[in-house]
Amino acid sequence: MASGGKYYRFDGLSILVVDDNRFVRSIMMTVFKGLGVGKMIQAENGEEAMAVLEVSAQMDGAGKDIDIIFADHLMEPKDGIELLRWVRAHDSDKIRFLPFVMMSGDADEAAVRLARDSGVTEYLAKPMSVMNVASRLLAIIDKPRAFVRAPNYFGPDRRRQTLPYDGEEKRRLGPEDVRVVEDGAHMVIDSQNGIGENPEKSAPPSGAALEESDEIAQQRMQA
Repeated sequence: MASGGKYYRFDGLSILVVDDNRFVRSIMMTVFKGLGVGKMIQAENGEEAMAVLEVSAQMDGAGKDIDIIFADHLMEPKDGIELLRWVRAHDSDKIRFLPFVMMSGDADEAAVRLARDSGVTEYLAKPMSVMNVASRLLAIIDKPRAFVRAPNYFGPDRRRQTLPYDGEEKRRLGPEDVRVVEDGAHMVIDSQNGIGENPEKSAPPSGAALEESDEIAQQRMQA
């Protein structure tokens, strides 16, 4: 796949698709196959996905590793938010640092904020298109975000961009407040004073922001 003068190969990726709708899973399988993704694994709900991920966590070496999760928001018996929180709280680095793309047909501001504050990596509104799915993959590959560990949050840094803010300054932290630490094979921004705990200063991945990202990605892919 070519984009912005770069050529991407997805044949080495293993993607877990979690959705209780068989038709949606079939569409996602077709999209990923068309993009050249090497391996796709399906799960019908969050509970089944947890079982698949536990197997991946216990495997030593290639073969069962999962690289990215695409999961629907509304599912039973475990929904996408429950799965996401379980992933971010997992003991294994192989699981808790996984890029997580939340899919939803109800991409309103409240749903997006809930996913963001639970540690989501990207948000994908339904109905999906090949372009939208590809843009999320490229964002994960080309623009990886550092993980933040704060008293009430663990996940990708939510500060995508700076917006005007008139409230109390909660992010002006000194060197004593923030430290970068090694967490297994990962580097994590560790803060005891709540860096990332006031995401109102950052642009949430709202529907408008997602549409803008898709437009930019489309322009790059057509270049």
